[in-house]
Amino acid sequence: MTTIHSIVGVGEVPEPSLPVTLPLTVKQFADLVDRGHFEKQPGQIELINGRIVRMNPQGPQHASPLDILAEWCVERSARRFWIRIEKPIETPSHSSTPEPDIAWVRRQSYAHRHPQPEDISLLIEASVSSHAFDLGEKRELYASASIPEYWQIDVPQHEIRVHRDPSGTLYRDVSTPGEEATISPICLPSAMLRISDWFESKTQ
Repeated sequence: MTTIHSIVGVGEVPEPSLPVTLPLTVKQFADLVDRGHFEKQPGQIELINGRIVRMNPQGPQHASPLDILAEWCVERSARRFWIRIEKPIETPSHSSTPEPDIAWVRRQSYAHRHPQPEDISLLIEASVSSHAFDLGEKRELYASASIPEYWQIDVPQHEIRVHRDPSGTLYRDVSTPGEEATISPICLPSAMLRISDWFESKTQ
């Protein structure tokens, strides 16, 4: 996610006061969302390790490149995957429902549950000011859930960090291809992305 406005951690209560005790479970968080508890709260929220993480609204520097990348994902996925934009996924922890910027998931109905790790082939997060969060707690969360591939995009630095081969809370294969390199997801090697083309496009 883009920018962390505030992190409501264990023992801290946002306004208005939560009718439950922190840390939250996924079920408690879902119940609060269903009851509209956060409807008047500014920004987008997600549950990470039992804490409510609140993000600022997206600025153009984050939203515009995401539009370009989302279009590339839809075009290149060849209808083999659903491309989900900022929608929740489930993790085995029962205390997290992250909402990655982009997720490549198995094509099936998710009307009764969110995608689970076995449904997910690729997660992408684009960072403007949340690099430490996306490369720290979120990366550990995705690795521990055995997400096979995670791309973290540092928008200001024009860098894409490719994470593969999860083991515990780490990815054993981490690379930062140069701007002239071409990358593709493990799940669909024919979907080629030239990094320089994407970064050039985002400045037009």
